[in-house]
Amino acid sequence: MMRIQSAQAMVQARSVLIVLAASGCILGCSRDPNVIKKKYLGSGEHYASEGKLKEAYIQFSNALRVDHNYSDAHYQLAKTLIQMGSMPNAFGELKKTVALDPANLPARIDLGNLLLAGGEASQAEEQANAVLAIQNNNADAYALLSSIAFTQGNRALAATQIQHALQIDPNRSSFHLAYGLIETSDPATAGAAVQELQKAIALDPKNATAHMVLANLLEHSGDLIQAEAQEIAAVQMAPQNIKARESLAKFYMRQGNSVKAEDTMRQATAALENTPDGARLLHDYYQRAGQQGRAQSAYAQLVADNPKSLYLRLVYARILLANGDSEKAKTIVADLLKTKAKDPEVATMNGILLLQDGKTNDAYQVLQKAAADAPENVQVRLWLARVAYVKGNTSVAQQSLMEAIHLDPTSIQAEDGLAQIANQQGNYSALYDIASRVVAAHPRYSNGYLWRGTAEAQQNQIDKANADFQQAVQLNPKNADALIALGQLQIGQRKAADGVKNLQQALSIDPGSARALDVIASYYLAIKQPEKAIAAAQEQITKSPSSVALYDELAQLQVKTGHAADASNTAEKAMQMSPADSNALMTYTQAQVMQGSVEQAIDKWKPWTKSHPDSAQAFTILGSLQQQQGQMAKAVNSYRRALALMPDQAVAANNLACLMMDGKQNLDVAFSLAQTARRNMPDSPNTADTLAWAYYQKAMYAPARSLLQQAVVAAPNDSSIHYHLGMTDLALADKKNAALQLKASVALDPHSPTATLANQALHSF
Repeated sequence: MMRIQSAQAMVQARSVLIVLAASGCILGCSRDPNVIKKKYLGSGEHYASEGKLKEAYIQFSNALRVDHNYSDAHYQLAKTLIQMGSMPNAFGELKKTVALDPANLPARIDLGNLLLAGGEASQAEEQANAVLAIQNNNADAYALLSSIAFTQGNRALAATQIQHALQIDPNRSSFHLAYGLIETSDPATAGAAVQELQKAIALDPKNATAHMVLANLLEHSGDLIQAEAQEIAAVQMAPQNIKARESLAKFYMRQGNSVKAEDTMRQATAALENTPDGARLLHDYYQRAGQQGRAQSAYAQLVADNPKSLYLRLVYARILLANGDSEKAKTIVADLLKTKAKDPEVATMNGILLLQDGKTNDAYQVLQKAAADAPENVQVRLWLARVAYVKGNTSVAQQSLMEAIHLDPTSIQAEDGLAQIANQQGNYSALYDIASRVVAAHPRYSNGYLWRGTAEAQQNQIDKANADFQQAVQLNPKNADALIALGQLQIGQRKAADGVKNLQQALSIDPGSARALDVIASYYLAIKQPEKAIAAAQEQITKSPSSVALYDELAQLQVKTGHAADASNTAEKAMQMSPADSNALMTYTQAQVMQGSVEQAIDKWKPWTKSHPDSAQAFTILGSLQQQQGQMAKAVNSYRRALALMPDQAVAANNLACLMMDGKQNLDVAFSLAQTARRNMPDSPNTADTLAWAYYQKAMYAPARSLLQQAVVAAPNDSSIHYHLGMTDLALADKKNAALQLKASVALDPHSPTATLANQALHSF
């Protein structure tokens, strides 16, 4: 009995060992890097086949973490990135693929096509020739050479090369399409083009592009019935193809059938509501058709019919926001945030609403997180750049815009953003480079010429600037900014009649354009006709009474022309229309100071700082007003609040340093603040004066004198600077110059406390 039990135990033990051995083998295999990377690759390919591009991207990336030289993973990742629209990253992955596996001919072809799309025809040709050197009958290589020749304008060579490709593979739909496109470039071969396109469709009925090109040919030949049939076929065969649906709508618009065009876009939007681009189709149609007013009711119905559609609700929220119904937009976004807070589109819309409410820091944080969560999303980068710019962080704005361009080299919005920053910074060399890049890539884009003309005008290349502004207007006669730039240039060239005409045209396009009005008003002020400037602003307000910017402009004009009471009233009107209008509050403050009513300005800034607790500028202005009223303790508190929010706020640092020195407070802290102010405002005579006086207090007279000598040149009528320089010269035993400076201080402001101090010093030697 004992033996039997032992035998059984031995059998059980052996079984366990076998299982453990098997388990060990499984565990050992699972740890094999080659197995792991292939598993990730297979998983990625499975996701890619289902159209789950983000999941495929993750799995191919995982494979490359196991083996960064895994050429198959690099290639599959490249193809996924192409589908995601991330061409620069795809380009990098294709280069790695070819470097690791030069015999990967499809990768070389894909790399060649990307090079050609990027304007690198010679490098694209190198890839095609490299493929033919390995496989001399590669049809794709000949097709690539055909595309290169066609791009270079060599139609005959393009036809010859695609014919080579067709001889090798006569049943490739894309080759017949390419041949048809070549034939369409010459009216004499239009018949042959139709035949090639029909072959392409016969070989692949789902080739939507072939249907659309054939439709275009038939339409031009007058066969509208067959053209419409081909447009409809493109949609039926490729229902997810946005371009096919847009092409059908445009066909109806060209025929004057707006009802069918609108219905086509409505159906397309409903069918493609699960994609961001699809959900925008009807809205984009209304914009192109100039029927923006119809968008709100149309999307209200679409959302009612598809209440769970994320992207339809987001488009609806944007329409509501554009139409001034921000509360309803907030309700939609608040609901989406409950379940979709991490979606980049939802986060972006949340950031937009926060920015509109003046919660810049909150918007910035939301969009920073969204950018980290969705590194491939271009729109998130663009909005992060916009918020960073509003926040005053231009370096982050520039970086975010450059990342957007890296993700999408065709992004005109990103280029425009970089151009605006370069223009604002006065970096006209950079502006010229950006504009030239845009003009080369998008020769029909009006703003490219506008920015280049702006750079040329600043560099005194007037004829070139004029030509570029004219070209911008010709490409887009409704480009108000281009008309303003042209008008301003013409006024500067003493062609005032033409200039004012273009500026008025800009105002007719954009009645609320304060910039166009500002240029016209500045012209009237320059020719000593202030009443015309005021009248022009008032007239424009009657045309666009809801434009807060126009009220801001009128208030500024009233300040400039000495009508302080009118300016106060106008600025208050602007603030009533838009309580968040900081420009109106600034103008109101100027007007009240002109009237000696500083306390009223303070009364406006106190609630503003409560509603904008993150605004260092607001606390700085409040502190300046309090200081002007002699409320020194309150001013100190306001400056400290500003510096807590923004340690480099130069005005707050400068003024607080002065107050601390006047109050005989901690000199070392005051000195540090004065250094901060000077570092951030190096050209200001005031910061030079403050730092110099701090040096004086520390008995460091030589650097004090150096700074004051610079300051007195920059601000020769500042009594305080002359007094400080006089006292410094006196400390350096230079009584002659000390007397000159002290007397100048008294002469400039004889009844001031500074003059009293200067007189006391003069009587001391």
